[in-house]
Amino acid sequence: MERKNSIIKRVIALAMCCVMAISLTACENNRGNSSEESSISNPITEPTEGTPVEPEQSIVDEINAAYAINDDVVGWLTVPGTEIDEQVVQGDDNKDYERWYWDKRDEDGDGVPDYSFYGCYFADAGNTFGNRNDLSRNTIIYGHNMHNVTTGDKDVLKFGALFRFVDFNGDGTIFGDDVETANDFSFAEQHPVIYFSTTDDEMVWVIYAAYFTDLGFQYHLENPDDATFQNIIDEGRARSRLDYDVDVNTSDRILTLSTCAYKYTDSVEKRDLRFVVQARLLRPGEEIPTTAKVSRNTDVKEPAQHATSTIAG
Repeated sequence: MERKNSIIKRVIALAMCCVMAISLTACENNRGNSSEESSISNPITEPTEGTPVEPEQSIVDEINAAYAINDDVVGWLTVPGTEIDEQVVQGDDNKDYERWYWDKRDEDGDGVPDYSFYGCYFADAGNTFGNRNDLSRNTIIYGHNMHNVTTGDKDVLKFGALFRFVDFNGDGTIFGDDVETANDFSFAEQHPVIYFSTTDDEMVWVIYAAYFTDLGFQYHLENPDDATFQNIIDEGRARSRLDYDVDVNTSDRILTLSTCAYKYTDSVEKRDLRFVVQARLLRPGEEIPTTAKVSRNTDVKEPAQHATSTIAG
């Protein structure tokens, strides 16, 4: 399968977006930056290269079937233990639309009748795809949070399922889970990896952070320089609700899953947050972990009360 590269297809995609009535999103619009504005190009130490792994035929078939319907499909995302097991799409630009094209479209993307309130999983427009050596340093995937964290509705959809990583008392909510008596880390322990694959490569990603963040933290840069990349790694660890015993450095490629967060609902200023799960690519020769070694982060860097930025959620 070959990704769309021609100018003609990009023009067609843009035309489709322009004629579509762009609706309001479940999250506030914080997606104004283009990849040129959000990424830093130099200096960069190239991530360690690895040998691509030929995907299982079932994965190839799933991606190809999705691509036959919509050629904006770039890969397949699976988060074990959750309902997240679907194709990932990518639009042409992060800047040209008041609301991103894929924000509230389903995966078919072939007309207004296919409008979906839940949207789909979509990659940042600045990311590159292919095998593991073609990827950006930081592959960012966005999705809606459809989890009712107030009532504890466990029938979660889209990236609302990610909150299971920080549901420390197992009640289906993320309120009160940081008190000392809430010490159930079993979900994180039993689900140490994420799978994001393309038709060129089956890739395993080892989770190292799960956190709430204000919008001042620029975790969504696709190809930051070494110092900025190290800061993204360090900040993610500092904000993580759990300490993961996983080594990460600037020679790794990372995967960032981002969604809206409504943990802090006592004030309007605290509602405009994001919940992020980050993982690094399995290294050459490294075995896929079956469990994660985690402990409570006793010194979590809490989100700022007042923060503004242009980060997708």
